[in-house]
Amino acid sequence: MTHPILIPRSAKPADWPDISSAFHDLTYEQSLTYAQAAANRIGAQARFLCLEDAQGTPVAAACLRIKQVPVLNRGVAWIAAGPLTCRHDHARPDPVRLQAILAALRDHVHEDGHVLRLRFPAPALHDTEALTDLALREGFAPADHSPPYQTVLIDLETDEEALMKALHGKWRNPLRNALKAGLELETGPIAALSKRFHVLYEQVQAVKGFRPNIPPEFYYPLSGPDFDHEVLIARKDGADVGAMTIGHAGSNAIYLFGATTDAGRGLNAGHYLMWQAMLHCRARGAKYLDLGGIDPDMNPSVTRFKQRTGGMDVTTPGPYEAWPKGLTGRLIGLAETLHGKLKGKA
Repeated sequence: MTHPILIPRSAKPADWPDISSAFHDLTYEQSLTYAQAAANRIGAQARFLCLEDAQGTPVAAACLRIKQVPVLNRGVAWIAAGPLTCRHDHARPDPVRLQAILAALRDHVHEDGHVLRLRFPAPALHDTEALTDLALREGFAPADHSPPYQTVLIDLETDEEALMKALHGKWRNPLRNALKAGLELETGPIAALSKRFHVLYEQVQAVKGFRPNIPPEFYYPLSGPDFDHEVLIARKDGADVGAMTIGHAGSNAIYLFGATTDAGRGLNAGHYLMWQAMLHCRARGAKYLDLGGIDPDMNPSVTRFKQRTGGMDVTTPGPYEAWPKGLTGRLIGLAETLHGKLKGKA
């Protein structure tokens, strides 16, 4: 398959919100606000890139988080939920264009001596099997450093009646009970409600005994032009009985964290909050609500809860990786292996 040549152009961070907003597959992971904070968290650099066609029109864009190996000054360029390929004003990218995008990103990153890893965004709804075939043709291989991202996407471009009808009967019945239980909904920005959410979250974590790799505290201070973060709280008789946090970027929303008290579980507050999140995000104009990932093997009960919302079960293409040839690639691999072993012993 012969594909057109795309030209990479670096973009300034200040220009990134305008650039990325042209794509309807933009998610919070590719927002300026989140990407810079995520890069700083691991000692990486966030760099922004446009891929232009021969007419100078941007056809794809990506934020790369580059983590370099000390002394070697080479490392891994990671594109989380990218590249962005679905412009609002263009038709969906065909296989020829997608292959050209992969080739251009690979060549650009390899010129700097880095390994390239990427995982496409869920709202793009790419054909995973077909895209994997394209990636293999361009020298990528499946990456084993992180698992594929499997999630449930709620299509919010439908009416409330259709959303209710799509619910599984064993999900709809608890919701109806919750709607009759006299629960009240409070919404607000994370800056105003993070303390109340965190009280509930800490209570739940004390019982469940696990901590996510990136805790909710990382998200609380995030504030910027292209990422909005809010809290939905369920209340009963003046007390908080459940809460969830929702992130917004572009035309897509994502469920980030949730917590429900014992009293809230008895009132089906989790069903109530998820339903209210669908309606709330729809009212804000979101196209999709990503339910934040599922793991059928490690967490079957949460997976079942999310799948019964009637959304689409989606596994995103990737992660894929492409290694530069020669000694540089081998040294990066050795450094990464040693880092992994030392981290495992820590």
